[in-house]
Amino acid sequence: MSSYARYARPALKNSVDVPLQTAFSDGNWPTVIRLADKRFKTFKDPYYEAIKISAEFQLDGTAEKCAVLVAIDALLKQKSAPDLDTLELYEWAARDFLEDIDYSDTLGPLRARWVKANPKSPAAVQCLQSCLEFWDLVSAQQIAATLDKTYLNSSDRRYMFWSVTLTFLLSVSPQCSEASRKVYSLLALRQLERAAEITEKSTKVEATDRGLLTEEEIYLYFRVLLAHGTKDAYIISLYSSKLGALSQLKAGRKVLFWEALDVLETWGKWDIISDLCRGALNLGLEGATPTFYVCDLRIWKKFALAASKAANEESALSEVKAILKKFIGMKTKANEMYKKNISLASLEIAFRLPATILNPSPDHKGLTSRVVQVGLFLENYFDRLSAFDDIKDFVAQFTFEESKTFMEHVVATMLAQSADKSKHIILKVLECKFRYLLATCPQTLSHHPSVVDGQKQDKPYQCRFCANLTSLPCEHCLKQVIIEAVDTHKQIAGDPELIGVIPKLDRDPRLDLAIVIGNALLKLASLRGQVSDVAPSPLRDVNPALYLQAVLLLDTQLKETPSDTGLRLLLVKLYLLLGCASYAYQIWIPMDVKRTIQDALSPIFFDRISTISPGMFQGSRPLMEPLRTYYSNSFRDSCPLRIWDAFSSGSYSSILDLTEYDSGLRRSCTLMMTQVEERRATRCYGGKLDGGIDDSPFTEDIVDGTTLVNKTDYGSFPNLESFHGPPIQDFVRLGPELSNQRAHLAFLTEQYLDLLAFKPPKDYKPAKANEVAIKDRNYILETLSRLSNSLTEFIHQKETAALLTAPEMTYYTVISLLSAGLLTSLSTSRADPVPKTLPLLSSSIRSAFASLRTSFLTTPSALPDTYYSLTNMHAMAYVRDTALAMKHSAAFVFGFHEKELARDRSGKSSLHKEAVAEMKALDAVAAKALVEIKRHIQKLKESLGEGGWLDRMLEWTFGADEDADGDGDEVAKAVSDVVGGHAGAEEWAGKVLESWRDGVKGWGMVKME
Repeated sequence: MSSYARYARPALKNSVDVPLQTAFSDGNWPTVIRLADKRFKTFKDPYYEAIKISAEFQLDGTAEKCAVLVAIDALLKQKSAPDLDTLELYEWAARDFLEDIDYSDTLGPLRARWVKANPKSPAAVQCLQSCLEFWDLVSAQQIAATLDKTYLNSSDRRYMFWSVTLTFLLSVSPQCSEASRKVYSLLALRQLERAAEITEKSTKVEATDRGLLTEEEIYLYFRVLLAHGTKDAYIISLYSSKLGALSQLKAGRKVLFWEALDVLETWGKWDIISDLCRGALNLGLEGATPTFYVCDLRIWKKFALAASKAANEESALSEVKAILKKFIGMKTKANEMYKKNISLASLEIAFRLPATILNPSPDHKGLTSRVVQVGLFLENYFDRLSAFDDIKDFVAQFTFEESKTFMEHVVATMLAQSADKSKHIILKVLECKFRYLLATCPQTLSHHPSVVDGQKQDKPYQCRFCANLTSLPCEHCLKQVIIEAVDTHKQIAGDPELIGVIPKLDRDPRLDLAIVIGNALLKLASLRGQVSDVAPSPLRDVNPALYLQAVLLLDTQLKETPSDTGLRLLLVKLYLLLGCASYAYQIWIPMDVKRTIQDALSPIFFDRISTISPGMFQGSRPLMEPLRTYYSNSFRDSCPLRIWDAFSSGSYSSILDLTEYDSGLRRSCTLMMTQVEERRATRCYGGKLDGGIDDSPFTEDIVDGTTLVNKTDYGSFPNLESFHGPPIQDFVRLGPELSNQRAHLAFLTEQYLDLLAFKPPKDYKPAKANEVAIKDRNYILETLSRLSNSLTEFIHQKETAALLTAPEMTYYTVISLLSAGLLTSLSTSRADPVPKTLPLLSSSIRSAFASLRTSFLTTPSALPDTYYSLTNMHAMAYVRDTALAMKHSAAFVFGFHEKELARDRSGKSSLHKEAVAEMKALDAVAAKALVEIKRHIQKLKESLGEGGWLDRMLEWTFGADEDADGDGDEVAKAVSDVVGGHAGAEEWAGKVLESWRDGVKGWGMVKME
């Protein structure tokens, strides 16, 4: 069957004589050809001819290799069913061609034809497997339908559901024509509706019945109903007494219930969500003994949310509270997980209540039911690893009065009453986290007049905690958070008893304190996410001392807790922003990112890496090899990985999920990033690319209409931010995350550069040079027209600018203009006047490029020149790439012009002189910019080669000793105490400096031509 036909030599029929069997198994192909030909002439059995053709394929001759394809085509033209052993031989022989020929037009239909003629043969299932492994859904569906009809009353239910599943997969697949799509979708739906009807009407469904029996079968029914049925039909089925969401939940099957709630939420069916949640929770209250498995937090959240959307909100929430109260009364009988879920449900409901019924305490205006509930939860679960994350979003919803009461009464009281040292420290850590969280919440600030007594005020807010004028977040509060966190850190470090307790805790409290301090320092340093499409370099307006202090402190903590993934990921991003790519890679490597998580985690390090440090690609092991290997293994087959395992086990939910995952993986932004980053780095060092990017098997199905998906997972980042602002990953990225628009622009740009770089082989000398030249010109014009239109379309999409860094936006804009300029230059006859658009395009290119060069060469007055340059390599990379794109475009025009002059001495087919002149002007601008970049890199290299760099680094980090006074230096002193002072920071400074030198050394080897 397929498994050996694709990867191993098949065994011949038992009727074949021993000499031929032996020669075939030994791979003695000349002998096989001779003996098979002799047997064919003697017995007139076509099988021997198939052996001969398959053996000839193993030889080097082109004619012999094509013979198997001719034989397959001959079988297709026959009306009779082919011999299966012959098919196996041909499939094995043609294995090298199977990627180039369409299986669904060749071997797939032949296998389907054989199964129709031999439906009861055990090999029929093997044919189905073979078609699935080549992802020929058309033939696979036909085979499955044949098997279903053959085994209509069989107890093996798989045949029926294989047929239904494949019919559904075909209906949503590009392999299905538009004319057939509706037929197949309706067929799959009707088959399952009939099965559901049988189940509803039967008192008991037997294995031989064609009803729905297992959880997988029922789940398949609802998935198909969701895709091809109506909303009303889906909702009615959810209430089915035998198949519905509640009946399945009662049987302990939760998957359908979760999916139904999510679907209904997208539809805004809050009354139905409320009804289902009420029914689910009442299931737990039935009988003498409560059942707590329905007390899932997701049910409570959906129930509370649906109640808050009801017309009579107060009444709906009261009903939720009444049900919750019953579970609270029986809470002692539940295990710990469900006890916690019930406590969190109490919080959900408390925070859904209207502000008018919060019932604040007369003595404390801020002591509302919400604060009380959070306090009760903390009393029970403050020492759990997830305590902060569990209630973070609730605390961020507090009003200022509630926040003040929570910190000054609830948390303070818990601290005062805590006698156990370790628990006291855990509470102190939580207090620091909450103080940081509230400092980032807008309700803790009040607006301050922009003008007071005729004087313009720099600070737009006044902090309601400390009464200082500030911006968001409050700088004074952040400094106090740092001081308190450092004091707690020092307290732990100076107490041997606490140090001894740490291994017994869920998490090292020093790690949490370091993350709080690091985040607060980054906020004080003014590190912000990208706020506009013309945002400057991420560190342009960032205080270098505070930023370096944050990196130093977190790096110091990593030595104490090297296994913490979140801290490593955060440091990787911070070092990339700092321009220390090689050191970031040292931190990245121990995480050993591999297998399926590569697609989700790799962008955290690899995105834009070629623009920060192309020298990273110069190691002994290719930088992107793990990613390329992962994608090569994942796409080795046309089908999703392990799809047959899911079919054979009857796991229909897995079949649908695997298919969906595979589809997303083949359209992954990470996949495109892998290709583009490696190609950019290869060009940096003048390496040879293996063909054009659109020739890659990874990109062969990607067109402009393909939506590329970003599945980057930031869930492991330590995120202390409130929901009022962006999460931490938005602050520490070099620019916006991967997106469909950026991936397509990069893909199109690579295609443009491939066109410019293409050169025919030296020995290529066509017999009809003129005809070939005309065809080449037409191809170039068609390609440029397509690229120009596509680039323009993506560039001008409304959201594109916000998805790119400023240098990227300029680069892709210039590429778009260059493609349009080349198209105009090559399509304008020498005798015709030059279109007015060409000078305009040229002027726009020069203007955009001048803006990019200016922003790159201008250093903010507040930053040291070297520091800013080292942290702004991304901009330099795009100045270089843009200049080279201009230079190569001009060279392409010059080369084309010279070829036409050599071909046609009359000059009629050559380019217009004004077009050539415009390109010469662009070439001159690009050449000047490349010289500037060379000079800039040399200057950086010389600067880093000077002495005294360790002292300079420490001065940048902590400031000069003679200036050690004021609040800012109080923070520096606090950080210095944690990291061991200047002596403790020297090793770190040396690593940063070494990484900078590695990066500049790599840039020094980059080609500028």
